[in-house]
Amino acid sequence: MGIINLEDIQPGMILDAEVKDRSGRLLLGAGSEITEKHLRIFKMWGVTEADIRGIEKEEIAVETAAEIDPLLLQEAEAQGRELFHHTDLEHPFIKELFRLFTLRMVRQKSGGDDHVS
Repeated sequence: MGIINLEDIQPGMILDAEVKDRSGRLLLGAGSEITEKHLRIFKMWGVTEADIRGIEKEEIAVETAAEIDPLLLQEAEAQGRELFHHTDLEHPFIKELFRLFTLRMVRQKSGGDDHVS
């Protein structure tokens, strides 16, 4: 199963399972190819992740880490550890939140587009 965060989903990827909104309404069926429009709709309806065919979360993490300037990553992680110092960074939810925070900080520091929609 390749459940991937919405931030990591790219147009052209194929859904392995249906995407539904919080109330269970079908937004896009399994086997559909994702477009930019779909990603905008998912954000509007509060979808945070989707099951993507042929991709594992670990693969995305490795690819993302390879693209990041190690110095920026180190700075972002240090800043994150200050903010998250009262949390259990090994808890799966907190670990993922920390990862997303770190990526967002790296994008901001590198001047990347990181606005919240």
